[in-house]
Amino acid sequence: MMIRRALLLVLLLGVGNAWGQACNYTVTPVLDFGTIAGLPTPQIDVSASITVECPALGSLLLRRVCISLPAGSGGISIADRRMVSGAFDVQYQLFRDAARTLVWGNVAGGQQRILEFPLLGGTQVATVYGRVFAAQTGKTVGLYQSVLSAIEAREGSTLQTCAAMSGVYSLPDTLTSQLQIEPNCSISASPLDFGTVTSVTQTDASSNLSVTCTLNGAYTVALDGGDNADINDRKMQLGPDTVDYQLYQDAARTQTWGDTPGTLVGGTGSGAAQSLTVYGRVPIQGAKPPGTYQDTITATVTF
Repeated sequence: MMIRRALLLVLLLGVGNAWGQACNYTVTPVLDFGTIAGLPTPQIDVSASITVECPALGSLLLRRVCISLPAGSGGISIADRRMVSGAFDVQYQLFRDAARTLVWGNVAGGQQRILEFPLLGGTQVATVYGRVFAAQTGKTVGLYQSVLSAIEAREGSTLQTCAAMSGVYSLPDTLTSQLQIEPNCSISASPLDFGTVTSVTQTDASSNLSVTCTLNGAYTVALDGGDNADINDRKMQLGPDTVDYQLYQDAARTQTWGDTPGTLVGGTGSGAAQSLTVYGRVPIQGAKPPGTYQDTITATVTF
């Protein structure tokens, strides 16, 4: 009976002084999802870490550490974390497991990360698994971020639940989640058909280019000189014979559309397809052999 009382006394004394020294915590400063060009977003998985170093205990108890992550500066809630850039946001989430099925939240929601240390203490690494969800559209170019500050750590014994622990610490380190969205564009064109004529009189026609660029991404579109390689002397050809023509930016046909400074057409992406009209004109010319005259123009979008 005396042996049992002595053992109980040791345990009680251990509980009294076990938590006199807090563990040391080091948080990876940035959870970087990298850079993507255009939308929709792909699924992106990356990770960061919180390193915990705990001293030896002066008791027979084992130490338990519970770490909580907040929603972050861009988040609506822990269940709906977001990185923001101005008025736009990208949805993402933080998880406790590599399979990314267990959200990392707080003690109140039962979503804390738990580490347990032996009597001699030691160092453990809690990996933060991040994921940007796929198929997000309508985002502007820019740097998206969410800052997780006031990361909470609770320390106690393995006999305690996380909610019952009195040793509660707000870590000075922050974790910033970030994603850079760069502009991206695609372009398509339809034929410019001047129709059929019996003599080469002045003939006007138009066509459209379709340009799709990331929201708020600046772009320019160039039209090269075609088979004659000269934007100031465009020609449609049929064997050795040619028909002069020109391409313009405006309906009045006063501004040549080419591929040199001052002849480019610029715009700002909307995230959806934008239509640009190409205005063509065949001027009056002498008689030409009958047949179909053609030229091939390369349209290039730069962003």
